[in-house]
Amino acid sequence: MKLSRLALLPVKLQLKQPFATSHGNTSSRPLTLIEAVAENGLHGYGELEAFAEPTYLAETQLTARWIIQTQIIPRLRGKNLWQPQDFSMLTADIQGNQAAKAAVEMAIWDIFAQQHQLSLAEYLGQFISVKPRTEIAVGISLGAQAEFAVQQQIIQQALVAGYQRIKLKLRNATELMQAIKLLQKFPQAKFMLDANSCLSYQQLPQLQKLAALPNLLLVEQPLRTTDLVEHAQLQQKLSLAICLDENILSLDDVKTAVALGSCRAINLKASRVGGFTVALQIIKYCQQQQLKLWCGGMLEGGIGRAASLALASLPVFDYPGDLSASERYYQTDLINERFILKNGQIKLPQQTGLGVSLQAEYIKKFADQPNLLV
Repeated sequence: MKLSRLALLPVKLQLKQPFATSHGNTSSRPLTLIEAVAENGLHGYGELEAFAEPTYLAETQLTARWIIQTQIIPRLRGKNLWQPQDFSMLTADIQGNQAAKAAVEMAIWDIFAQQHQLSLAEYLGQFISVKPRTEIAVGISLGAQAEFAVQQQIIQQALVAGYQRIKLKLRNATELMQAIKLLQKFPQAKFMLDANSCLSYQQLPQLQKLAALPNLLLVEQPLRTTDLVEHAQLQQKLSLAICLDENILSLDDVKTAVALGSCRAINLKASRVGGFTVALQIIKYCQQQQLKLWCGGMLEGGIGRAASLALASLPVFDYPGDLSASERYYQTDLINERFILKNGQIKLPQQTGLGVSLQAEYIKKFADQPNLLV
């Protein structure tokens, strides 16, 4: 398969409510859509999940687009791809820049799945010999709230809506104590806590208190994104599972974390590790090591959400992912289809490839974008 066209389209989506984490408040979400067209006429779409600022990932929308234009696209010109994994080989010498790679690779996987007359979920499943689920249980990630009563009300609404697992964002160590009270208020619900690196080893006593709560599944990314040693020291002292997120940018990072004992779970995001090829390698390794897995979210638009749902449909994940219904985040989305939460589950698209279609306004805008392969 050769590509005849590749175009980029920067967009911005407006959130219904600001989303607060230790990285700050997010009110709007910049994204870049990728359109890839094969010589056989099939169209594939990708979504660049970097943020506007380098606070969660080192990449930004601006730097990742530059990498795509100046480094990735030249490596694709005139190349014949026999399988989607060939893209990883062509770009292996580009260090880092996982989100940039993943955005283009997503569009390539979309084309290959269509070419094989399979949904993206079915196509991914073939590479690890599993059959995807047609419906998947989903959880929800809730932004931090200063007021206990407000957070309690939001949790109640999420449970009524049917979400099967609640993740609470933390911004500082003080909110750990509020989290204990919230978990005690909802003893039948399953919770995760996501610190986004806002804690330190000094919070060990509070974390030990949390570990005693039976409805807490894990604590995600308590310490620095560059650290694996103190995470290992903390995990040795905790019966509660530590989950790593920002630390994990490659399969090698997972292997290092396992060797040190830095965690007992991984939050897998294809965009954070460089795409589906690496994500599938990580899945295989985590299964060998009996390391728990679940699929996180990055405030994706409709294209990115469809891709994440395809990955999350593989029956290899231990917990419901952060893949909420379409109505959860944005005032208007990018795609015509809606992901609807019913009985705590979301049904996957059954069409070939990503299984979703861009709204007409974005298709029209793509027509005006230059072909960067020329």
